[in-house]
Amino acid sequence: MRETEEKKSPTQVFYWVYDESTQEKLDEWAELLQSYDLTTVPAEEFLQSTFAQESRILAHVSLDTLRKIMRKAEAEGWALTILPTDKQKPLAKAFGMQSDPDKALEILATSEAKPLDLLYVNDDPVLYNALVGDVPPLSFRSTLLGDQPSKHKFKLFLHELGKLRHLAMAKLTLVTAKGVTIETAGTGLVIFRQGGVSYISNLLPEERYNDGQLRAAIVSPRSILSYIFYLFVAIFPYVRPRKLPESVGLIKTESLQIETDPRLHIIVDAEEYPPTPVRFTLHAKALKLCAPDAFWELNPPSQAEKETVRIGHLPQTDEAVASIRKRLPFFAHASEQEYRELFAALRQEAALQSTFVALIVFSTLLATVGLFLNSASVVIGAMLLAPLMQPIVAFSMGLLRWDGGLAFRALKTTIVGVFLVLLFSLLPTLLLPLRELTDEMAGRLHPTLLDLSVAVVSGMAAAYAKNNPRISGSLVGVAIAVALVPPLATAGIGLGWQDFSIFYHAFLLFLTNFVGIVLAAAVVFMVQGFSPIHRARRGLRIGLLAALLVALPLSLSFRQMTEDARLLRSLQNRTVVLEQNLKVKIEKVAVRHENGKIVGCELIVSRPLNRMQLQELKEKIGRLVEGPFMLEIDQKVRL
Repeated sequence: MRETEEKKSPTQVFYWVYDESTQEKLDEWAELLQSYDLTTVPAEEFLQSTFAQESRILAHVSLDTLRKIMRKAEAEGWALTILPTDKQKPLAKAFGMQSDPDKALEILATSEAKPLDLLYVNDDPVLYNALVGDVPPLSFRSTLLGDQPSKHKFKLFLHELGKLRHLAMAKLTLVTAKGVTIETAGTGLVIFRQGGVSYISNLLPEERYNDGQLRAAIVSPRSILSYIFYLFVAIFPYVRPRKLPESVGLIKTESLQIETDPRLHIIVDAEEYPPTPVRFTLHAKALKLCAPDAFWELNPPSQAEKETVRIGHLPQTDEAVASIRKRLPFFAHASEQEYRELFAALRQEAALQSTFVALIVFSTLLATVGLFLNSASVVIGAMLLAPLMQPIVAFSMGLLRWDGGLAFRALKTTIVGVFLVLLFSLLPTLLLPLRELTDEMAGRLHPTLLDLSVAVVSGMAAAYAKNNPRISGSLVGVAIAVALVPPLATAGIGLGWQDFSIFYHAFLLFLTNFVGIVLAAAVVFMVQGFSPIHRARRGLRIGLLAALLVALPLSLSFRQMTEDARLLRSLQNRTVVLEQNLKVKIEKVAVRHENGKIVGCELIVSRPLNRMQLQELKEKIGRLVEGPFMLEIDQKVRL
């Protein structure tokens, strides 16, 4: 037998098993089979005979016949090699084999037979996997979801999106080998025993297979958005996740009893099977298999681990299971634990406490001093101390859920905080003999739509961080990004100076931040599932109306800022030619608004301009300026 004779044990006998579906290949491969010392046996005769444990069998048969051969191999203990047909591509992928008889015979003769777990559905072996219910993107025709061109994957993605119209959740009752009963909801399950036999294995963190346990992956999207994300990751698995996706639960056990309401269809190895209830069992190290080294690298025989149930993120309470079965919501509903923990934290932060008052006073005094000193670092320190963000986010949740108790408590705390900031910035202003408007103050007197966008993004970040304890430290960055106390302190300084313009513009910036945070945080909380859309509509309408009202004066400021920017671009480094060919270069242009528009600039001239020349210059600049303005100049003579 070629070079394999010396490796063959004296008691080993090789058999080639075929059935009606593969009998015609015997004539095609006759010359090859004659070169090997083996016996060809029809499957019907083979299944009625008994073979010694030293025997090695190569099966080139249909899937039904292969299942019968596997049961016989488990009972008698001889080694098996599988030669898939050209049409059995999933089987070839599952066992790492090619439809090449020469390579299969070489593996039969030379490779080491190693133990492999066998998965059973009721009393029938499962060759690669089983689907219970609807497990997108798998279907009757694509149970493995192998490598496909990106174009085909994109079409598959769009096709699976179409299932949203009739995607149904079923109540699942699962009982593990240890007697643990699990009640949850899902569209279906994938049952498999090894890596590489299902797309779902690509969604799981690194796993060790062939360890005496089956895997049951439960597909349970909590929302339309989570379903879309799950589909994208499943079809385009560019990066292996470090943890389970939120739409997937995982059970590792020796056996699993599955009951569903309603009954779900079952597909085993791309073939229809009777619907639920059903039982899956794993027979550890049941089959001695001869397979390529690449197969054993993915599925090395390993010791059994303890039973594992990882479904903490799936619906488990009766209420959660019932609600998710009605209709898949657009946004996910928060779990009961998430809901309880977040609301406990928000109610505590909404309450008016001595620590809140103390921090407000300290941050206000620090911000006021920083504004007078024109010190950005001191003002930033005041932002970090300020606790105003907490009751505002709590008010956002109260408004979203139309929870009067939470909303009123948070709003009262916010109003008290605003009053304290105005008071403790007003008092130092009355005591200090300073009346100079610093850059730090002036920077808070021109709110625009850009400030509203900053508030919106910051509110979204704050709400997202609230429900993610691992990134709660990011709230420090949010507090710096959206300043709450410094604008209020500037408004208090305006009151102390009896300058209503300063008070109005600074307080408008605070209102901008307040409204943006409330609206954005409410939207994020709704997306995270803390309020159904029908309950959130009233609060969102109020938040949106407030944002529109604030946006009106902001849009005027934004338009003015845009016009000033256009004017600066037009004048900066511009050379104006006056009478008598006198050239004047304009530099360091600045525009400010104090009792009208004032355009300041620096002129580079060869000789000082007289009054008539200055008037001519103003007229030429006026062609670029909308409306009346005053011109402030500083002449520099360059000889």
